[in-house]
Amino acid sequence: MEMNFVEAIGLFVFSGLKLLFTPIGAVLLPNMYPSLFEVAYTCTAGAVTGSIIFFYIGKGLDKINTKPRKEGKKIFTARNKKIINIKNKFGLFGVSMTIGIISVPIGALLVGKYFNTQKMAIPTLILASVIWAFTITYTTALITRIILPLFEIS
Repeated sequence: MEMNFVEAIGLFVFSGLKLLFTPIGAVLLPNMYPSLFEVAYTCTAGAVTGSIIFFYIGKGLDKINTKPRKEGKKIFTARNKKIINIKNKFGLFGVSMTIGIISVPIGALLVGKYFNTQKMAIPTLILASVIWAFTITYTTALITRIILPLFEIS
């Protein structure tokens, strides 16, 4: 049984917004999506598309937000300090990998804001999307279709 067009579009759009939960939901409905590979590459395509769109939005917002500052000391909030610490500690790949944990839009916006001049920004977002989509899809399938049935009491 193949995935129909409406189901594929749904997976595509939702994985472009929240990559962590989309493959999990698709794998937990085995009658609806029998092919794990279809689920994984549809979620990958959605996450890649969402990453690229939000990367360019973040890049544009960074250009808009560059206004001259008054003289004096910069004010850092706790949230800004956390973001800068993550950026400095983990670099481009680490920030790109946040798309699977927090969300595709926020992770791609952060990459677009802080790493927009690096050539590897978009390829790193694509790689992170592939890693997350396939890992989540196949890990969920492993747990729900192989490990959990071992513990069922008949």
